[in-house]
Amino acid sequence: MSPLLPFAAPPPPGEVVLCCVDIPRRLDPSTVARLREALPDDERARHERYGDEGAAGEFLCGRALLRAALSTWGAVERRAWRLTHNAHGRPDVEHPATTARFNLSHTRGMVALALGRDPAVGVDVERLDRRVRPLEVADRFFSPDEVTELRALPEARHRDRFLALWTLKEAYIKARGMGLALPLRAFSFMPDEAPPRVRFDPSLGDDAARWCFARVDLDPGHRVAVAAKVARLTVHVVRVDLDALAHHVGLPRATGGV
Repeated sequence: MSPLLPFAAPPPPGEVVLCCVDIPRRLDPSTVARLREALPDDERARHERYGDEGAAGEFLCGRALLRAALSTWGAVERRAWRLTHNAHGRPDVEHPATTARFNLSHTRGMVALALGRDPAVGVDVERLDRRVRPLEVADRFFSPDEVTELRALPEARHRDRFLALWTLKEAYIKARGMGLALPLRAFSFMPDEAPPRVRFDPSLGDDAARWCFARVDLDPGHRVAVAAKVARLTVHVVRVDLDALAHHVGLPRATGGV
């Protein structure tokens, strides 16, 4: 069987592997049972505590994908990877068997995992049809420049532009590892540029020249953004089939590829 990832090791600095899995709203019980084999006891317990079946499936698929990917690059049993969390709740992997760093995001129908060697990496995925009032939310959270440019667009483009901005902002604050402790109004994205550019308010104490961003349109229904604190950024997109992921999880421990 082919490896889960088409890379034998984490990519060099400045490159990110973006793994995406399409998932149904309701997972087949046999798939759930196989994916749970990748999780340690604490994560299995967390999965069981979810009251919403869709959210439970997103968590399960995300953690199973992460652990399967890490074990593709390090000869460690999937459940043995130890995750730590910073003061803002950002998870990281702590193990001498890997130099990989990661960030996870999920939305209804999809899980996205960004993997690389750079510590500051973030990813966000959103459905284009998610329920949102673009102007109302932008007025509350976006920078004045972003709001002005959003309002100048035809109404038919508001949702797409809003999600382009939202995913970029989420990817950045996740890469910083501080989440919403960073004020979203304090930085402005120019999402239509290639690659997208950002302007930081001096209060953030950050330098836009030290960051790279990418918008990845996987399909017509989703918007994805990746952020990394690197000089140049290359994103390798890998679509992982859910059945293949469940099958890989059910095999013996990966040793550099399963």
